[in-house]
Amino acid sequence: MTGDGSLLQRLHEVYAALPGQERRAADLILDQPQEMAVWTAVELAARAGVSNATVSRLMQRLGYPNFEAARQEARKLRETGSPLFLRKTPGGPIGALIAAEAGLIEAALSAVDAQMVEDIAGALATAPRVSAIGYRNSRFLADYLLAQLAQLRPGVSRLGQEGQTAAEGIAALGPQDVVVILGLRRRPAGFAAQVQAIAERGARIVLLADRSLRVVPALARWPVTCPVETGSSQDSYAGVMALLRLLVMRCAEALGEAGQQHLQTVEALRERLGELEPPLRRAQPEGDNQHADEKNRF
Repeated sequence: MTGDGSLLQRLHEVYAALPGQERRAADLILDQPQEMAVWTAVELAARAGVSNATVSRLMQRLGYPNFEAARQEARKLRETGSPLFLRKTPGGPIGALIAAEAGLIEAALSAVDAQMVEDIAGALATAPRVSAIGYRNSRFLADYLLAQLAQLRPGVSRLGQEGQTAAEGIAALGPQDVVVILGLRRRPAGFAAQVQAIAERGARIVLLADRSLRVVPALARWPVTCPVETGSSQDSYAGVMALLRLLVMRCAEALGEAGQQHLQTVEALRERLGELEPPLRRAQPEGDNQHADEKNRF
């Protein structure tokens, strides 16, 4: 290891080569990164069911002089108490859902570095082409992102159109292109091989994945962990959606006037082609019709 990169990034880079005992400790850290900030080396070893020497070897393999150095870095990953949970909410299943969804949104947004958000947004705004890909439940998230970006800039498309093989879409990628990959559980077989192939084309990868993904995050320029786990058998994508919306908002800001002009072109074409239902017109007092017409344009 060079000693560069965050704790989680380093773990993904060496994960495939880890011996079994060290991998158990790595799994525990990757599954519960917020706890790394408070564990001692002895506690981590006990929870993972490995020896203290195994934890020390893992830290050295990651490029840290000792466990304490890794723990100090992990403090920034620790989630703080949310003021959202202090609000009075309904009881029963509705209150539980409000708390769970709010927690996932905060966890997703607080786990991503502000500079990384700006870097991703800048890349989405300036790349020659932006593609997105996702399978199963990740697909509708990829579709949402593409639909939003297509209103702001040209050159936005799904990686691999309907009827194409994955190879045909990947072969068209270049070094300046950006590919947003949604890799939330459960991923199809061959997912890691596709990400590897995309990385080999030199495309810049934005990877949004949950904590269960291993190795693959090391292939991404911008790996982002998005919690989706809930107390039920259904995952929640509230946090992922909030993060995607943030990226779109920052991309729009980065595009500036060019983004506004593209949006105006799209809106003019929509109106010309009659693609959307007209805005609801409410009865207005006489003399106010002009103001009502102006509002309906937006």
